[in-house]
Amino acid sequence: MTSAATEPARFTLRCTRCGAEAAPRATACAGCGAALTVVHALAPGAPVVDPARAGLWRYAPFLPIIDADAAISLGEGATPLVPSRSLGPALGLRRLFFKMESANPTGSYKDRIASVGLSRMRELGVRGWAATSSGNAGAALAAYGARAGMRGTLFTLETAPRAKLTQILAYGPRVLAIRGLGYDPEVERRTFQTVRGLCEANDWAMQITAHVFNPVGMEGARTIAFEVVEALGRFPDQVYVPTGGGGLLSAIHKGLREWRAAGPAAGPGASRVVCVQAAGCDPINQAWREDRALRSIPTCTSRISGIQLTAPPDGDLALAALRDSGGWATSVPDEAVWAAQRQLAQREGIFCEPASAAGVAGVLADAAAGRLGADDVIVCVITGVGFKDAAAATALSEGVEIPVLGLDALAGHLAAEKA
Repeated sequence: MTSAATEPARFTLRCTRCGAEAAPRATACAGCGAALTVVHALAPGAPVVDPARAGLWRYAPFLPIIDADAAISLGEGATPLVPSRSLGPALGLRRLFFKMESANPTGSYKDRIASVGLSRMRELGVRGWAATSSGNAGAALAAYGARAGMRGTLFTLETAPRAKLTQILAYGPRVLAIRGLGYDPEVERRTFQTVRGLCEANDWAMQITAHVFNPVGMEGARTIAFEVVEALGRFPDQVYVPTGGGGLLSAIHKGLREWRAAGPAAGPGASRVVCVQAAGCDPINQAWREDRALRSIPTCTSRISGIQLTAPPDGDLALAALRDSGGWATSVPDEAVWAAQRQLAQREGIFCEPASAAGVAGVLADAAAGRLGADDVIVCVITGVGFKDAAAATALSEGVEIPVLGLDALAGHLAAEKA
């Protein structure tokens, strides 16, 4: 095993503004305070895939860890890319796909981030972690932390869905709810500062799932792009990404760009990323529409859990990804998100949480506006499973009564239904 102290320069952390190299555990540039990014130093023609490995860790040569044999894994990655059988044809879209991140071990794409981030931190000798989360990241970090023997502290929203909290608490981390988190930009700012300070004081790994706090862990999310391109045999034209903090969208864009640069065979495709936000909480989309810098918004009126961030930490990176890829921003009302969630369940057999359905609501809106071509290769990222938000899941069947019948009444009941 190669020690972290003598690791080869296969990857480095560098400042996105000044380009300075940062220390292995840094979360921001020591010189200018800007966000960091992982820069991979692959030799020309070097493999980016290890065929002896499965799932996310198949891409170990292209991930920021030295000893992949010691990775913390629950079998994350290699999620299905499912072609649409109903919604796509109804919209006149012949090549619409769903990337089923809900199939990950704890039910969301956050498992990719937790696996890579905690694996690298344990490799560097860290034994604890802290993060903020509305639910999915907390569940992933708690599960992977438990597997690694790394106890964590999670700061969550007071309005976090109970189903998500139940899953998190089962793994045994410390959980604290912060009043105003997710709705008040000043509370968000102070919470992030507080978590950073606690991590420094206690030698914990900062595992907030955002590039500006956890650039190493976020490299795991970009493997979604790798899998999409390999499954399609080409690059997609558009990838629709439900967006709150902006980290997933910018990670997918980074993955598409780096996969193209690394040279594995993959056909055409524009590789545009599309940022879908709830209309009641869309600071990134507002900045894109008005062609200006990102600003926080005073309050969030959306009720879509998981994408409620008034001051998105990776908003600047998301805006840069939209502009660099030629993508765009689509905002959808909560009602359209819930309608898309219902349609996914009843027409595609996909049970996802509302935040996941936001991407599909964006496709529905853009198709109605004539923005999409019939032969465009379009991928919607289904970020989390439907059980994550029990209240929203219950609403899908609200008003549906289940008849209780004796066996002798079945035939008559079914005949009456046919009539």
